[in-house]
Amino acid sequence: MSNHYETSKTIGVEEAIDTILSFTKILDSERVPMLEATGRVLAQDIVSDIDIAPFSNSAMDGFALKAGNTEQASLQNPVQLKVIGIIGAGCVFEGVVQNGEALRIMTGAMLPDGADTVIKIEDVEVVGESPECPEGTQIILTKSVEHGKNVREKGEEVQAGELLIKAGTVLNAAGIGLLAATGNPQVEIIRRPRVAIMSSGDELVDPSVLPGPGQIRNSNCYSLAAAVKAAGGLPNILGVVKDNKDEILAAIQNAVADHDMVFISGGAAGGDYDFTYQVLNELGTVHFCKVNMRPGKAQTLGIVENTIVFGLAGNPSAAMVGFEVLLRPALRKMQGYKKIKRPVTRACLTTDAFKPDFRRFYIRAYMEHDRESDEYRVTPAERQSSALLSALQSANCLVVLQEGVEGSAKNENVACLRLDIDEGIEI
Repeated sequence: MSNHYETSKTIGVEEAIDTILSFTKILDSERVPMLEATGRVLAQDIVSDIDIAPFSNSAMDGFALKAGNTEQASLQNPVQLKVIGIIGAGCVFEGVVQNGEALRIMTGAMLPDGADTVIKIEDVEVVGESPECPEGTQIILTKSVEHGKNVREKGEEVQAGELLIKAGTVLNAAGIGLLAATGNPQVEIIRRPRVAIMSSGDELVDPSVLPGPGQIRNSNCYSLAAAVKAAGGLPNILGVVKDNKDEILAAIQNAVADHDMVFISGGAAGGDYDFTYQVLNELGTVHFCKVNMRPGKAQTLGIVENTIVFGLAGNPSAAMVGFEVLLRPALRKMQGYKKIKRPVTRACLTTDAFKPDFRRFYIRAYMEHDRESDEYRVTPAERQSSALLSALQSANCLVVLQEGVEGSAKNENVACLRLDIDEGIEI
């Protein structure tokens, strides 16, 4: 039997990534409640509707006064000021602080008229405190305080109408606080990509089913869906498609109609029952179907109705490595992130690491920092089969052995693609 599989050249990893990214567009925006924008990319400039701070206020518990009244204060020449009242946060003092006077003030309370400075309560002696007069009757100062000390000035962070956060910024927790403080309870952000995920194979059964002879559970859909979710996408598991050309064609046609990207694992190689290439070639344009990497040489990029449809390897570990190396950057770009590639750390191998062919090899491994030597050391998993997920579950990096070399020896310094650190984090 022949499926008339059409071969093409094997392309390098960088060329494959660049090709995928060339077809990857930043998605449109959606309006969401501000808390849902955490960690996501703004699609609008943020301006404030008020001054922040909205009024001059105290940064400390203490006494509001005129700084000029303290200029002569010293241990030899203590200065006494009359306490005229007390004010807490959320209250407004109706009077005016005059020369020779002070107003007891709490953190966040509005600075009263006439006062220009706050002296910390620890820096004064309070006279006349009592249950009936908690503010005291006088304060004694033995040192001066500079003008404006311990005062948060009106508009010191941003003024009404001023640009506060630019579009394209990733919102962190502080950014959400700024949205709340500046009257932006909802915000436009780049929406999450909708990703359809399916697996091809007559041997596949649902995870809830006990496999019979010749059957295996469908793990790829779920590991890929989890990886999409971790990358910020919205996975939609479409399940198993039989090794039938017409069924695969119909499934892909339906998926591209309402998804931003489509993944199909299995059927990407050149076997008699592998139809991914044929279907993508009929529905759209195939740009490559072999990548010079291990695991996962059989990886197919097709564009169908302006939608990326990607055929991943059927072996579970190969599918996951293919996603991390080739597809996660695209999902990040879709969401407007400028940093789209995982960081790389150099580490010393604790064992020899050789490979069986001259493809680029991504070795599942665990890295840790050695305090004595102040260096990173990395240990490859014992079993590197492309069918096994256990090595990836315990891995926090992929050791990258470049194409064209046999391997690397113990204590050699190698590049490690970090799986435990998000894009954009400097290490």
